[in-house]
Amino acid sequence: MWNFLARNKQVAAMLGLLGAAALVVIFLATRGRGHVIVEQFLVETEDVSEDPYIFSAHSLPSDDRFMPSIGNGHLATNVFSDTVYMNGLYNGRKGESRRARIPAWANIRLNSTLTNHPYSPVYSLDTKHGVFQVTVDRDRSVVTQRIFAHRYYTRSIVNQIKVEPKTHADPNFVHHEIWIAIKQMPGPESKDISFGSPTPEIINEMLVWKACGKTKEVEDPAFQGMLEDVCAYWSSVPDHLVVPHSRSKVITFFMTVDKNESVARQEFIKILQEDGEELFEKHVEQWGRLYKQGGLEIEGNLQLAKIVNGIWYYFLSSLPSEESHFPLDRFFGLSPTGLARGGTFDDYEGHSFWDTEMWMFPPILVLYPQYARQLLQYRLDNAYVAAELARITGSKGYRFPWESAYTGSEVTQPCCPDVAEFEQHITACIAFAARQYLSMTRDEDWLKHGGCSIVTNIADFWASRAVINYSSGLYDIANVMGPDEDHSNVTNSVFTNVVAGYSLYLAQYVACQCKSYYMAKDPDHWADIAWSLTLPYDETLDYHPQFQGYRRGEGIKQADAVLLGFPLQYPMNISTRINDLTYYESVTRGNGPAMTWSMHTIGQLQIQDNLRAATLFNKSYEGYVREPFKVWTELRRPKVGAVNFHTGMGGFLQTLMFGYAGIRIHLNRLEITQPQLPPEATKFRIKGIKYLGSNLTLDIRVLQTTLTVISVDDDWPLLMYNGKYNVTLVPGMIVTLKGTGPFTIRTVPWKDCKLPVDTIGQNYLRPIGL
Repeated sequence: MWNFLARNKQVAAMLGLLGAAALVVIFLATRGRGHVIVEQFLVETEDVSEDPYIFSAHSLPSDDRFMPSIGNGHLATNVFSDTVYMNGLYNGRKGESRRARIPAWANIRLNSTLTNHPYSPVYSLDTKHGVFQVTVDRDRSVVTQRIFAHRYYTRSIVNQIKVEPKTHADPNFVHHEIWIAIKQMPGPESKDISFGSPTPEIINEMLVWKACGKTKEVEDPAFQGMLEDVCAYWSSVPDHLVVPHSRSKVITFFMTVDKNESVARQEFIKILQEDGEELFEKHVEQWGRLYKQGGLEIEGNLQLAKIVNGIWYYFLSSLPSEESHFPLDRFFGLSPTGLARGGTFDDYEGHSFWDTEMWMFPPILVLYPQYARQLLQYRLDNAYVAAELARITGSKGYRFPWESAYTGSEVTQPCCPDVAEFEQHITACIAFAARQYLSMTRDEDWLKHGGCSIVTNIADFWASRAVINYSSGLYDIANVMGPDEDHSNVTNSVFTNVVAGYSLYLAQYVACQCKSYYMAKDPDHWADIAWSLTLPYDETLDYHPQFQGYRRGEGIKQADAVLLGFPLQYPMNISTRINDLTYYESVTRGNGPAMTWSMHTIGQLQIQDNLRAATLFNKSYEGYVREPFKVWTELRRPKVGAVNFHTGMGGFLQTLMFGYAGIRIHLNRLEITQPQLPPEATKFRIKGIKYLGSNLTLDIRVLQTTLTVISVDDDWPLLMYNGKYNVTLVPGMIVTLKGTGPFTIRTVPWKDCKLPVDTIGQNYLRPIGL
């Protein structure tokens, strides 16, 4: 992402480790003399749980950045942090825009006498139930603290303390009251929100506190007319609790936050009326409904299963609840570090990048298409701002900014003008996400409510950016930067040109789909330009130079040209694919982001080099996942970079779903190719694949792969080639997949519209009919 400060960030990360690092001394003998090399490594706490959904430890990470987060898509926080963030609440002008910090008035800590010797607390993140727990087993009681962002009462963060007395062996023992010392730790005043002084209020005979305020600065005066209101209510917190020894008791503290004071207050009152255990069960029920819809299940490799469960937990914590006590506000996208982070430069300030569409979107689409639509809706909501950005930069249609937040205008930091100016491929990546969404859903309602417009306007942008080169007879796209941010202001970035070509072809296809209710002018012109976009290719070396003028041997930051093979699935000879993978692996930075190695893993699986794939698969996560709560970092240890890095998580899920499971998304079919087990796994299940309204489960075992049909949409009957026969899929059927495939699932045509050609680099006129 921010290439300009990448090295500075790495240095800063190293400095941050110095105080918490353990010294590892390695003695080396050289020419008979002893030398001591001292290296710095962070000591990470061990996860002692054997449950794939629970991460437990006897001590917390020494680096607070590796604490887990809780969230419900409206509010989120890192456990024991003094900061809460809210969906769509930003402060700061343009490049200084960041998530606005709300003090964590629900941040309550047990007194240190409870969490130190002689007691041995257990700290657990329960990803299945969406809760962080601290359990202290004392002489006379067991104290459990539960912290969660309520999945139904979405304006609330809840902190419960449950005290369970123990029965004494001596029946004559006099049972005294149980005292629990606690402390509220909301942190300093917010620098982003001008909260008034907290005021007390009596609600239902309880003392409650309230603070309301406004953000201090609008993001962009052209698109934001006023500051944002925000109001918080929270429980009064004593310095200790007194619980009778006669029975168990749950004491609930919480805060509610919303832009609307009435909503925050009414939800606070509603929660006050709830029994503590019922309140928790209502939260757990919502998480259960989410996991019932889909997931990845792995047996035989506990660490891998835990990492996958952690990823889905962190993803879903930043996505909106499907059911909420009060209607939800507009959703403002999924940023690289999720909703619980985003107040600093290192956390990418809660902005949305191409990371959303290219790395997080695809796995979410396969299991949760309703969330995929909401991610696209964020772009649709900001389309009028993208139109203005295109206009002021001399282009047509929609040009989406490299970074966006509240208004949808460009909010890249002033430090990094190159990425804002040149990484225009984000606009085509949004179209590519739309293409995948239509492939999996055929959502006509989405097309009618903005889909046709966004796809065709993105095509208009690329049509205005492509300039005919009369020497070559091809169209060039100059002044761009591909995913490799070590090379800026280049011409004919191979990734940019291919994904831009796809967006032009998609517009021709969508114009046909939408023709009864949306008029597009000369859609074949988009296909003509796509057909003749320059495709950098070296015939002698049989590989794709990253851009026009790229010099062999130059290092790159991350996967770029190799993305042609996947996720773009651009057709090429197998020799070309092998050469792309082999060459670019050799010149890619070793300390780059995890997604690079995820894409190389998928590539090696495509060319059936499973041993190399396994090596790269391990490389794609082992250095990035921090224990004990499976928090991902942007950079490989001992460096850190951005924390809880959803982008890396998304790339890793793609390795499993599109690499080892072999799923491939096409406009007219769904394919499964060479399904196989990930390293050390004995079973791999993808539950809840949503294809055209159907619900499918893919089971991969050592000796057999099967597809179970849970349901099928009557509008889109499915026919599958199982490796031997064509089979009509009906609910309850289990289809055995024989061989390596491809196993193809098809349905009836979607209107009378020809599929895109999806070929570029042709310096002659596109044949009529293509």
